[in-house]
Amino acid sequence: MKTSGDVTVVGAGPVGLLLATELALQGVRTTVLERLTARADTIKAQMISGRTYQMLAMRGFGPAVDAASEAEAAGLAWRPTGSTGHFAGLFKLDGLPLVMLSQQALERILEARALELGVEIRRGAEVTSLDLGSDYVVGCDGGRSTVRKLAGFDFPGTDPTLTGYQAVVDLDGDLPRGWQRTPTGVYASGPLKGRIMLLEFDGPPATRDVTRESLEAALRRVSGRDVRITAVHTSTVWTDNTRQATTYRRGNVLLAGDAAHVHSPFGGQGLNLGLQDALNLGWKLATGDSALIDTYTAERHPVAERVLRNTMAQVALTRPDPHSRELHALVDDLLDLPEVKTRISAMIQGTDIRYATDCDHPLAGTFVPGLDLSDGKGTSIALDGLEATVRPDGYISGIAA
Repeated sequence: MKTSGDVTVVGAGPVGLLLATELALQGVRTTVLERLTARADTIKAQMISGRTYQMLAMRGFGPAVDAASEAEAAGLAWRPTGSTGHFAGLFKLDGLPLVMLSQQALERILEARALELGVEIRRGAEVTSLDLGSDYVVGCDGGRSTVRKLAGFDFPGTDPTLTGYQAVVDLDGDLPRGWQRTPTGVYASGPLKGRIMLLEFDGPPATRDVTRESLEAALRRVSGRDVRITAVHTSTVWTDNTRQATTYRRGNVLLAGDAAHVHSPFGGQGLNLGLQDALNLGWKLATGDSALIDTYTAERHPVAERVLRNTMAQVALTRPDPHSRELHALVDDLLDLPEVKTRISAMIQGTDIRYATDCDHPLAGTFVPGLDLSDGKGTSIALDGLEATVRPDGYISGIAA
């Protein structure tokens, strides 16, 4: 069963574009409205997790992602060894499968597929009302979501305690690679040529516009080094503002990605979280089954809530005060324990997600990698001599003899 009308997706970022392809794949008429007239070229997410890669691959995006990833890796100033992720700057999550892929490259891949499937993308279209003539409206319009505000979603959480910067610059002076902790924050450079990152606690309030002068001043304050920024090619500023909508649905309006949850980018979890929201929601929304659509909040809200908790914990570990430094040292020791490392790695990657089902088999509700679900339909597979039913998003809904 398909919706009798259509769906309007607000926001042409990766979450909105992936949701649009999911809906179009199910035969739903889909329109994407985007306030910006062109794709933003500011520095954003640079990697996706191995689980997100597996989920994109099941839809047939693997070859395009591989090609884009290899092209971007060729431009690295240096290549990180292995696939080590971090927790609060502790680079001990070795074996973590990460795929280099900029948000802009991912958006190009998803947009091409959306257009191929007949999705209408309208740029320069600013939403001021939710009276859009659609059966459903989905807000994928970021942390300052207009859709969320217009629909009246509650968005409780905590205010910022730090200001973070990412930028690609021309630098006069040297910065060591890797995370460097200082009495006022953290700074790092690489692996992309000219890329810097810094976190400043208890500094000037964050502003959306980053100038060369303000970025240089922040870098000098945090690093304590006599460095100069001679040019800024791209930059972005962020905070640890942490909030989550109490529900992801109000009537015919739904939220996905940063519109539903915001947090600091520690661990690079935000993009992956939003893309997996889209893959969970798309096939459900296409059915028009209200009870099934409600399971989107039931399944995805706890997942995001856990991400919010672990990013807040990472911020606390990173603070430069003496107590936080000792806590950081303790967690550093704990991450040498294989069981702790495995638990944290699974949490960051989302590989331990298990959705509730009526089946008590230990694999029910878990994800099955390696399947070809490019048609957007579910399937059945043999599993330990039993038959497992796999949903369109790759998760097992039940196992029977």
